[in-house]
Amino acid sequence: MWLWIGLGWGAVAVGLAMLHHRLNRLQFAGSPELAAFLLRFETVLSANHPEVQFLGMLPERFACLLRVNGQETPVGLHEAWRRAEAFPDGFDRMVARLVTDVHEAGLDRVEDLDFAAAAPLLMPQVRSRAWVEQQGAFGDSALVQRSLNDELVTVYVVDDPQCMVFVCREHLRRWRKNEDDLHNLALQNLARSGGTITANDHEPVVVRSGDGFDAARVLLLEEAEGLLVAIPDRDTLWVGPESGTSLENLMATTAQIAERAAHPVSPSVWRVKDGRLAPATDRA
Repeated sequence: MWLWIGLGWGAVAVGLAMLHHRLNRLQFAGSPELAAFLLRFETVLSANHPEVQFLGMLPERFACLLRVNGQETPVGLHEAWRRAEAFPDGFDRMVARLVTDVHEAGLDRVEDLDFAAAAPLLMPQVRSRAWVEQQGAFGDSALVQRSLNDELVTVYVVDDPQCMVFVCREHLRRWRKNEDDLHNLALQNLARSGGTITANDHEPVVVRSGDGFDAARVLLLEEAEGLLVAIPDRDTLWVGPESGTSLENLMATTAQIAERAAHPVSPSVWRVKDGRLAPATDRA
């Protein structure tokens, strides 16, 4: 019962959040013309620039949040709107020019981010190895990562209120820090944000704060040996006892949420064993 109350509700919440996000975008537009512009912008961006993700509008600003090269960056839309009004036949070219400008000048550069400014904003995120490999895993631009198990890794972000910058090897070189320094500082920041979770043998705990770091709170589990863990997406963490839990149902529900998630992490279920996350299908 707790499984379906927790994870089943989570799946519904994801759907409602996506609907709410779309309605908010149209309401923000304030006019049918602006609503049509935003819808066309998102459609052209998806069709012509699949490597760029439209993440939604920023509150109280005519600007959107895009993910480019794995980095989230705010993009103002006033100039794009004016060009679309003046040259309606050039909409596709306008979007292409905007994407080029973001690539060339809009992204935060490594050299622009000093450690003193970044340190209080550093946070960990749990992601799949497959996701990290999709971002590019070579050279100084490769994301800093720390292994959790064969499928999961911890990466690190600078959580600015307007965007999210992933920490790469070049950041560490310029900051003269190592991966352990980064990990320890990120965990301290996560703990200060209210991240510590104490589960027990009686009922599961579901974490869905929506701050982007719910999955990462698995790093702060206390007295978790033998408990089951599900991390279907970046914004969901389920921790509970194996006793009284249908592992088959838990695995099916986790896989379903991961498949529909905006930020999927893993369809698998894990068991905490010797301080690590082992496949739940392995014998305890």
